[in-house]
Amino acid sequence: MNKRDYYHIFIGFSLMYLIGSVTNFTEFNTYSKIVGVPLISLIVGGVAGFFWEWVQSYLMKSYFDYNDVIRTAIGSLIGGLFCLWLPNILLLILVTCGISLCLIIKDLIIYIK
Repeated sequence: MNKRDYYHIFIGFSLMYLIGSVTNFTEFNTYSKIVGVPLISLIVGGVAGFFWEWVQSYLMKSYFDYNDVIRTAIGSLIGGLFCLWLPNILLLILVTCGISLCLIIKDLIIYIK
């Protein structure tokens, strides 16, 4: 795996950790924590990864990589589960979302040039 592969996992993690903290995953009932959080995390990560790959392939004329969608979904799953374990750490949210935003903006700047 190269550095860009890890970026997909990291961005998926930060997205789902943010969503889990905002929606208070820790207040869900046990069944929702066991079944719902992993399912929602995979779905949200898959949709976000698919959307970003589509944007890159459509606007930037790059190759649509389904493996990147899977990596984003896996990162999202990790972020959702991590949010159950250590919820609502504001510094973690700010740092991971800030870095993710910088990575996305960097990709867009490379495209614009």
